[in-house]
Amino acid sequence: MKGIEFLNSLLLLLGSHQVLQQAFQGQEVSTRLAQFPIVEASASPGSMADNIVASCFAGAVTQAGADITNYVTSKVSSSQSMEKNYENLTNQVAKLQALRYDFEREVKKHQMKKTTTSSYHVWLRSVNKTLDDAKGLEDRYEEDRKLSSRYIHLKRRSNYSGKLEKMCEEIQKLVEEGKVLGDILVDKPIEPVLKVNAPEIKAFPSLQRPLEQVLEMLRNDKLKGIGIWGPLGVGKTTIMKNLNNHEQVAKMFDIVIWANVNDERSEEKLQEDISWWLKLKVEDILYPEDVARTIFEELKDKKYLLLLDEVMDSIELEDIGIPDNKNGSKVVFTTEFRHVCSSMADRLIEVRKLSPNEAWMMFQQMVSEVIDLPDIEPIARLVAKECARLPLLIKTIAGAFKSKDSVSEWRKGFKDLQKWPEIEIPGLTELHSFLKFCYDQLKDDQKRKCFLYGALYPAESKIYTDYLLECWAAEGLVGGTKERRFQDARDEGYDTLKHLTNVSLLEKGERMIYVSMNNSIRQVALYISSQDPDCKFFTGMSEDSPDCLEENDWQQSKRIAMIDKKLQDLPNSPNCSMLLSLLLQRNYTLTEIPQSFFEKMKTLLVLDLYGTGIESLPSSLAKLKCLKGLYLNNCIHLTVLPTEVGELHCLEVLDIRGCRICFIPFYIQKLVNLRCLRVSYYKSSNPNGCQDMDIDVIPLLAKLEELTIDVHSYDHWCKEVVDIMRQVATLKNLTTLTICFPKSEVLKTFMQHSLSWKDRKQLTSFRFYVGCQNQKRPQILEYFKYKIDRYLGYCQGNCSDNSIICDLLPETDALELIEHKDITSLVDFVNVSSFNRIRGCLIERCNKMTTIADGNKLEGGIILPKLEQLHLANLQSLQTVFWGTFSTESLSKLHTLVVSSCPMLRKLFSSGTIQQISKLQKLVIQSCIEMEELIMKTDTAGQVPTALPNLEILILIEMPKLRCLSADNSLAWPSLKELQVYKCPQLKSLPFFKDNTANLKSIEAEKIWWEALQWPQNDVKQQLQSICNLR
Repeated sequence: MKGIEFLNSLLLLLGSHQVLQQAFQGQEVSTRLAQFPIVEASASPGSMADNIVASCFAGAVTQAGADITNYVTSKVSSSQSMEKNYENLTNQVAKLQALRYDFEREVKKHQMKKTTTSSYHVWLRSVNKTLDDAKGLEDRYEEDRKLSSRYIHLKRRSNYSGKLEKMCEEIQKLVEEGKVLGDILVDKPIEPVLKVNAPEIKAFPSLQRPLEQVLEMLRNDKLKGIGIWGPLGVGKTTIMKNLNNHEQVAKMFDIVIWANVNDERSEEKLQEDISWWLKLKVEDILYPEDVARTIFEELKDKKYLLLLDEVMDSIELEDIGIPDNKNGSKVVFTTEFRHVCSSMADRLIEVRKLSPNEAWMMFQQMVSEVIDLPDIEPIARLVAKECARLPLLIKTIAGAFKSKDSVSEWRKGFKDLQKWPEIEIPGLTELHSFLKFCYDQLKDDQKRKCFLYGALYPAESKIYTDYLLECWAAEGLVGGTKERRFQDARDEGYDTLKHLTNVSLLEKGERMIYVSMNNSIRQVALYISSQDPDCKFFTGMSEDSPDCLEENDWQQSKRIAMIDKKLQDLPNSPNCSMLLSLLLQRNYTLTEIPQSFFEKMKTLLVLDLYGTGIESLPSSLAKLKCLKGLYLNNCIHLTVLPTEVGELHCLEVLDIRGCRICFIPFYIQKLVNLRCLRVSYYKSSNPNGCQDMDIDVIPLLAKLEELTIDVHSYDHWCKEVVDIMRQVATLKNLTTLTICFPKSEVLKTFMQHSLSWKDRKQLTSFRFYVGCQNQKRPQILEYFKYKIDRYLGYCQGNCSDNSIICDLLPETDALELIEHKDITSLVDFVNVSSFNRIRGCLIERCNKMTTIADGNKLEGGIILPKLEQLHLANLQSLQTVFWGTFSTESLSKLHTLVVSSCPMLRKLFSSGTIQQISKLQKLVIQSCIEMEELIMKTDTAGQVPTALPNLEILILIEMPKLRCLSADNSLAWPSLKELQVYKCPQLKSLPFFKDNTANLKSIEAEKIWWEALQWPQNDVKQQLQSICNLR
């Protein structure tokens, strides 16, 4: 047996079969060994081994002894240097990593304004590749060290030693190159293109063809101006939006600027839009000529594309500051008037109506599934034909019909559509007649008036929903009876608003927080109101004409809106015996209202002075006996609310936020019908400045349903909040409350004594800020597509507060947890069932938190079953987001996860968790410097794994150690549409094949990173190249 062991050791030492082959100069080992004497099978094992050894040595020494001796000697010498070379490599790697870290720290310090040079990118790419190779050698060395109890191949050690020595030389060279790179930072350029929401038009040649014509003209350096001309509603703006977003445009120009121009916008407004796009600070520049020079200086050396939408008249571009560069810069504009093209365009592109087939296809898309109901398609084709093949008409008419789900409704709607006569407006007759039809389809006269009310506001401007509903309620357009609850009126208003947006007469904004009215639809609404004495409007002058209204305008109008008109003066006592609403908001230059101004406005219901420069209110305010809505918010120079306010006994809404008024004056107690009060808690430095304040009036406002208190003087608030909250707790009709609790104890007292809080079904909307000095709009609410009514902001808490917060959480939809001092995870924070209602959660600067939830500590319990949005930021100790195993219902609705600036985070979640978040649609990871691997390998029992089957958006930014997206390269990405990767230098490959990214539409990344990627299949890169946006 000793002979056999010795033989095995010898073979190991000489590298076994391969070493013998080299020693025998390439001849087969079996051939050479065959020449050795064969031991008889009958021999004992021991003697057999001895004979084999003797034969091996005899044959080898006789025929190749010298070769083996030389071969082994060279390998031994090289092998002996391996430890020394490894130590040298470790030192050199440390030097190179330190140099790279110094550069990265400098880059991060200036990342907002600076970017890196190309030479630095080339060097960094070489550094990252070399360090990866060095890491591979180090790993192999460590593997060999684990084998130290056994014989290590002589050849293997020798080869390692040579590679280590060569690697040291490469690293030393990179260190020297890095030291002579010089300044690696240069100014960051302005973002060339800002994408806008644009409908897909590739399926509609009537829209796609003009787009391609414009693209062709953009390549002609002899052309400067290009006009897109056609009737209202034909799709000009849609073409422009697609032009703005087109990938070829981004390659042709240094910058693309978008500006909307219509009949109510001045050249100064246009300058503001362009300056914003160029990131120019012009707020302090007084004169348009100076703004023009600033714009000129920014653009004079750039190849720009200026896109102007809805141009109503000729524009002198030089007066705005647009230089006439001779470098291929272009101006493209849309207009309904051909004379504009003759003065501004070198070439004209006419946009014609859709073809009948295109119009039908678009109509089908707009009405969606309704068209598949029995017997509806034949009538639907007739309705589509009546849309005159205009995209805007199709959108509007289809919006009116898609809510009809029976043949009889479609038949009746079609007959009504055919009845209405044309509105006599030259050039717009067809469009306006169909919009008039949609207006009449509202049937309900109150809904029509609600729609027309929206025309009081500038086209495309944001009309905030809560405010609009309050105006409707004040005029009696929603809410019905006098004694109705304010919330009932608001609910009815939401129903009307939803209907108006569904039929596209109003455009829905984010989460229905605001709506807007398209310019063409607003024209129709203003025309309709001009024909109806009961809806007589005056919406102000053009911006270039700041003169006041004529006497007849005041006398005949039921509603007057002069918003953003730079008003300076108002008439002394206009005769307004019919006036219902007066909207003067955002006239910052209006500093004084004549004392008798309101004398003849006894029917006035809504008065909006938001954002004016007024310093006081006139005594004639007391004449407004019918007034229901008074808006003085952001009148920053208004310091006193006159006692005459107490005479407004019908007042239901009072908004004095952002004024310098000291909280609630005592005479507010007379407003016995007040339903909604919004105030700021403000304490003047003047000790005599708040003598009118009296918190004891709060309980006297018995009908109050909505209360908002914005805290501006936080230190004073902390001293008085207990007394104030004691008064607020007596209000028994509250449905909406926004307020700040400096400490959790104050919250506890309120919850114990509040009559409204005890009836949980009544207080349906709240924003509670516990321990938060800043009452800015919560970030978490911005991420939802629908409105969230129950929000809790909890700041700087500790474990002793947890039980109080635990009582509030079951009623909360959105939570922001900021700077908690103690918690390590939500599981430790409170009873996990308290989170069952939470839909959105933001956690920030909770520096002891190591994980959001550990399923192993839940013992089968359910956590966050309704959570949709999770945002994590600046958690210094976070090591993983979710860990362990969770119940089926836990995290089952999570669709968005955003993690940023968590320096200790190495793993997002364990392998058992990833199957739990299968609904995840958007994943964003940014500035997590220790993250190495995004998705761990999962056990899929031989099936093609789809760990995140619904993931559509993946964004990875600034993760220097990220090596791979997934440890399992066979992972399928069936829903992935968008990938963004920036500043992830060690991410050398993507786990993409021909078949696992079928829906991928967009890749955004750095060009140098993309070109350095390694691909499993050569044709995959070519396949994805066409959807890349590289910088």
